[in-house]
Formats: sequence, C-alpha cells, structure tokens
Amino acid sequence: MLKIKQRNFLKTTIHILILGIILSPAFSFIIDEHSSPFSLFYFSITNISIILFYLINVIWLVPYYILKRKYLHYTIFLLIFMAIFIGLQHYFKEIPPELADIPERKGFGRSNIHFLIFNPSLFKFFMIMGLGTSIELILQFEEQKKKFEELEKQKIIKELNFLKNQLNPHFLFNALNNIYSLARKKSEDTTPAILLLSDMLRYVLYESGKDKVTLGQEVEFIKNYVNLEKLKYSPESAPKISSSFSITNDKFPIEPLLFVTLIENAFKHGISYLSPSFIMIAIKENDEEIMLSVINSVGRQKDGVFTNNNPEGVGIANLRKRMELLYPSRHSFKQLYENSTFKSFLTIKK
Repeated sequence: MLKIKQRNFLKTTIHILILGIILSPAFSFIIDEHSSPFSLFYFSITNISIILFYLINVIWLVPYYILKRKYLHYTIFLLIFMAIFIGLQHYFKEIPPELADIPERKGFGRSNIHFLIFNPSLFKFFMIMGLGTSIELILQFEEQKKKFEELEKQKIIKELNFLKNQLNPHFLFNALNNIYSLARKKSEDTTPAILLLSDMLRYVLYESGKDKVTLGQEVEFIKNYVNLEKLKYSPESAPKISSSFSITNDKFPIEPLLFVTLIENAFKHGISYLSPSFIMIAIKENDEEIMLSVINSVGRQKDGVFTNNNPEGVGIANLRKRMELLYPSRHSFKQLYENSTFKSFLTIKK
C-alpha cells in the first residue's frame, strides 16, 4: 500500500504526464519551419482550454462533487465546460484577420453541425476529462482501501490482545493449583515446580506480548508445561504421558501461546483417577507445515460408560478465533471423539 507522500508524488506525476501528452504536439509546430501560424494558434486555443478544464476537474469537480456523490452537479458542470469548449472551438475556427493571408486554411468552412459531430478536439476533450476523473477515483480508492486495512489491522491487534489476556490468567490459575496441590502434600517436587513456573511466567510475561517468537521457544514452553503437570501425580496414580518433538527449524517465527490451549485441555479433561488414562502430544515441523496432535483418554468413567468430557469452552473458541485472525486459509483444526479417546489436530501452513 502506498504511503501518503508516495501517493501524492504518483498523483502529481501522472497528471503532469497527461498534461505533457496534451502539449506534446506543440513540439512539432516549434521544430517544423513550414507549420502555419494559424495551426499553432488553433492548437494553442484548443489545448489551453482543455488543460484549464482538466485542472478544474481534478482539483475541484471530482473532490467536491464525484467523491461526495453529487453526480447531477458534476454532470451539469461538465456540460457547461463542454458548451464553453465547443463555443471556443466554433469562435476560433475562422481565420484571424492577421492570419488571413495564409492559404493553408482549407476544410474549416464546413457546416457547424459537421464541425460539432466530427470535431476531433471534442473527442479529445471527453477522453482527457474522463482520464483525469478515472485517475482521481483510482487514487481515492487506494487511499480509502489503505484506511480500511489500517482499521482492520488495529481491530485484529485489539482482538488478539484480548484473547491473550483471557488465556494468561487461565493458565496461571491452573499452574498455581498444581503447585498448591504439591505443597499440600509436602512434596519434594514443590521447589522444582516453582522453578518451572518461574520460567513459564517469564515466557508469558516477556515473550507472549511479542508478535512472534521462535518455534524453539514455544516448544520449550510446552515441555516445561508438561513437566509441571507431571509433578502433580504420584508414581502410583500417574497417567501415561508421552511427548515427542520433531523440529527441523527451531528459529521459525510463530505466534506465541497457540498450542498450549489444546495441551492444557488434555490434562484438564483427559486424566482420570478411576481408570487408566493417557495423553500423547506430538509436534512435527517440516518445510511446508507445523503439526500438533494431542490425543487423550476420556476423563471420566461412570457405571462403566466412558463420557466425552472435552467440551469446547472459552479456550477452544479463543484458539479458533486466533487461528482465523492469524492464519486465514493457512490452517486446519479438527477435534474428534472416537474409540474412547479425544483427538485434536492443528496444522499451520508455512
């Protein structure tokens, strides 16, 4: 999108070029020793009037009438200018007295009707006026489009900040709950858990506010989160938790805190103390895409019946919204419940 100074420079340059095209035939009269004074005189009258009408059109008529949707007023003024132009053409089509001895003036004694219908200068008038109006409308459309896109950009930034602000307190609340349960058990893992939380909070406070982080940073955050969750469980009650990370380019830029919602949901809804449970997390990255898969067991068992307890709450709704804002047409997100397991798949196209 063009900046204001660039747009104004382009606008001025285009109008100067058009005026140059109008005046360009004058050079043939200047360098041609055999050109008649009447030809130069008639050319000057015709083109000076066109230039005058052209400047009035782009400076006054288009901004004050076309852009304000006063099309009738614009048409009236255009017809007035056309009448003035035809009047000038008709008045000066006769040979001036001082040029009356020039024998080259043939064909100008045609009827007035023939003169008006087949006058090439009238066609030139409409072409130049139409060209000037079109250029002004195109540049105005470019300016309006830039303003609209800037407003949309600001709207998206506000929405993303709102979504992040919803996510961070939610994450902090869950993490503190984890540490509280460890402290209540007087577990030796309380201190390591606090250190892990410290690293995670540092990431959330100082990195998540950025537009982009590296994929390596995001993966490290997820590893810390998984390790923090593991500390909640004793060896006897611990679910089977597996994670794998296949990253070829850990410097690849990505928006922060995109993956943690699905992983957080798996731990929140996928762990059961009544039946064996598991969580499998995998992140793969290649030259074309980044893929996250989270598969977890169903969280509860009532009367021998497994129940899907992964509802699409605020976190998932926020994730869907963020993906639509950040990666429109460049992502896929699916969640399935089958064979007593809940599966989430998120793919981002590079």
